[in-house]
Amino acid sequence: MKLSLLFILFTISFAGCNQEPSPYEKMAKVISGPYHSGGYVPLVSELNPGLKINEAYEIQKHFVRTILNNDDIAGYKTGLASKKAQSNYFVDNPISGVLFKSGEYNDNSEIKFTEYFTMLVETELGFRIGEEINKPINNVKELDSKISAIIPVIELPDVRFTEFKNSKLTDVVAANICSSKFVKGKESDFKKSGSQDIDIQLKLDGNTINTVSIADSMEYQKELLIWLINQQLENGWEIKPGQILITGAMGKINIGRPGLYEADYGQLGKVKFKVR
Repeated sequence: MKLSLLFILFTISFAGCNQEPSPYEKMAKVISGPYHSGGYVPLVSELNPGLKINEAYEIQKHFVRTILNNDDIAGYKTGLASKKAQSNYFVDNPISGVLFKSGEYNDNSEIKFTEYFTMLVETELGFRIGEEINKPINNVKELDSKISAIIPVIELPDVRFTEFKNSKLTDVVAANICSSKFVKGKESDFKKSGSQDIDIQLKLDGNTINTVSIADSMEYQKELLIWLINQQLENGWEIKPGQILITGAMGKINIGRPGLYEADYGQLGKVKFKVR
């Protein structure tokens, strides 16, 4: 009897070791191979034109895990934050991705332009998680108890698609929304930020390249936060204290180029960094 039980356990273990990779794992390898070798990322939509968004998230999960072999999660990001951006892809919701510790930079950092294929410069807000979140957030009151700080953030995604003009939303999601680096400023107490007006100005070498006023829009930022938290929990990720959530581009998205970037977030402070 004991020998039979041992044989069964051995057979199950051996079968598990030789399990065929899922279609999502195979598609993730199509992305991760060129990504890790420093090349352009192919469009998964060209390999599977019928790919759905939920399937693209499964591919993203496997792709991100290949990065986490040598990295850690810094937090999570929102894409297509505005209704206008969503309408460009004919969807009604944002999209989400993972931020990495290796891409987290502080104020006054220097970013290497040569590490990019196509750099984007996005003016965003970041929010620090204060308490672990292991179940969906139902309302703003629940959210407020979980966030400890608000942070000025400039995100610097890297578009590495072979042909971006032919990319579909599933390509963007599968490739983790082109997540790369982000530069963060000084943190402020989230509970004291209230619904204050925030006027933001971003300059490159002294020339203004983006201005945005988010007067009375903190409630929308909170809506985005609730969506992002719940989406990442649904995707199987953990929301831990210390992680940063960024809620997507505000105003104009600029193509990055070398120079001195200075972002003034008013009473939230400034973010300054160089791209060389």
